[in-house]
Amino acid sequence: MRILAISDIHGRQNYNTEVRKIMSSVDLIVIAGDLTNFGHAQEAGLILQNIQLYNSNILAIPGNCDHPDVNDTFVEIGVNLHGITKIIDNVAFYGLGGSGKTPFHTPQERSESEIGSILQSFNKKNDVHYNVFVSHAPPANTKLDRTLLRSHVGSQAIREFIDKFQPDVVICGHIHEARGVDEIGSTIVINPGPFPKHYAVIDLSERMTYRLY
Repeated sequence: MRILAISDIHGRQNYNTEVRKIMSSVDLIVIAGDLTNFGHAQEAGLILQNIQLYNSNILAIPGNCDHPDVNDTFVEIGVNLHGITKIIDNVAFYGLGGSGKTPFHTPQERSESEIGSILQSFNKKNDVHYNVFVSHAPPANTKLDRTLLRSHVGSQAIREFIDKFQPDVVICGHIHEARGVDEIGSTIVINPGPFPKHYAVIDLSERMTYRLY
């Protein structure tokens, strides 16, 4: 399976030829939150419709800058991954939208205990080839949760979940300036950066490979 991992679109819908070509060529597009910039369901629907022009195979979670009615749009369109598990071609996907508390009081923020409660509902699938966890917020104390001021602002609950669950891959976003890759035990954690300027392609075949663009 070839995955296009994207995050933090924030309403941008102008995709160049290279991006359109990659969108059309992959097996699945995974969106790790913040489709809109404080937008609602209608705006999220239009963004998804634009992406579906190139590929209809999409999984998505909301970000902290998406209003709660965006979640309803994901469910209606059939792309929702927040709070659930989906198995596609022997790959299990688990999703957690929104973020922890921020100083900005954005639309979808959760306490660490609320995040932990959602994560406790996931049971790792040991009979699949790969387990992929998709979270808008990054795990705490990694390269991917550091702001421009070098403060770590990731979720401790997500970090503890990854430590215990050890998915093969984590796709996250939220911290635009922390684009990159890190490792937690045997888990590869990828923040592809804000789309469409940045994105990642992940190949899950006999072995997992990835590339940031």
